[in-house]
Amino acid sequence: MTRAWEQIVKENRDRLLERWTSSVVAILPGAMSHGSLVAAAIAEELGGLLDAVTDRSMPAAESIMRITRILAVQEIPPSKSLSILFVLRGLIEELPAECDHPFRDRLEELTLQAFDSYMKHRETIYKIKVDEGQRRMHMALRRAEA
Repeated sequence: MTRAWEQIVKENRDRLLERWTSSVVAILPGAMSHGSLVAAAIAEELGGLLDAVTDRSMPAAESIMRITRILAVQEIPPSKSLSILFVLRGLIEELPAECDHPFRDRLEELTLQAFDSYMKHRETIYKIKVDEGQRRMHMALRRAEA
């Protein structure tokens, strides 16, 4: 009898989560790696995201938002930041499954959500930088006039 892929992922959750977390933390800059608060925050949210992959009734938006907020402020290319979901896909595909992998559709959906969230955070960061530049320019002009 074929077991559902959700059950296979749930049975291997701890091992998957450990490997996924290690992979994600490895892309962070040196000071943010294992043992840092940033790594701990990401690890916590990855667990929620993994649960959302196997259970569509679980909300993924909050975990995605928190993870992408952290990744958006890092000096990491967007493609590398969002590759975290492709890493999970590879890890799930390595599991001994006796069925098709319909999780791909769910991962694609979550990847698109993560892209939207990541870009929203990046836009916010650049808006803050532009506003700060304008404020500095205004202050410099005020000093020059005085």
